[in-house]
Amino acid sequence: MKKLMISLIAILVCVSLLAVPALAGSKQRHRWEGLAIGVGAALLGSALLNSHHNAVSNETASYETPVPPPPRYCPPRPRGHWEIRRIWVPPAFKRVWNPAHYNHRREWVPGGWIKIISDPGHWAQDRVWMTQ
Repeated sequence: MKKLMISLIAILVCVSLLAVPALAGSKQRHRWEGLAIGVGAALLGSALLNSHHNAVSNETASYETPVPPPPRYCPPRPRGHWEIRRIWVPPAFKRVWNPAHYNHRREWVPGGWIKIISDPGHWAQDRVWMTQ
């Protein structure tokens, strides 16, 4: 049986090599179609190979022990806590020009710069770090 199969395969190979090639037309005729098919096959093969590679690496990664990230240096934090305190915000002044004029006693007052209160002082709350 083996001899029959081997001789049959040998005859088929010889017949296929002895066949006269058919004329398919000009060599330049289907150049761009062949190029497009080749590029498409390369992209498809690459996508299949990469997806298989990623699937294999994900499978092996699940069996590996996870590696912790390297430790970061954090300076020691001073001991203490936050408190909310009331603080006094001092009044704010601004300088404005006071033009020359007569006062209520009918005296002439020359013009000059004066300070006026733009924001009277007020209490505010602020977070303060209290050390122990």
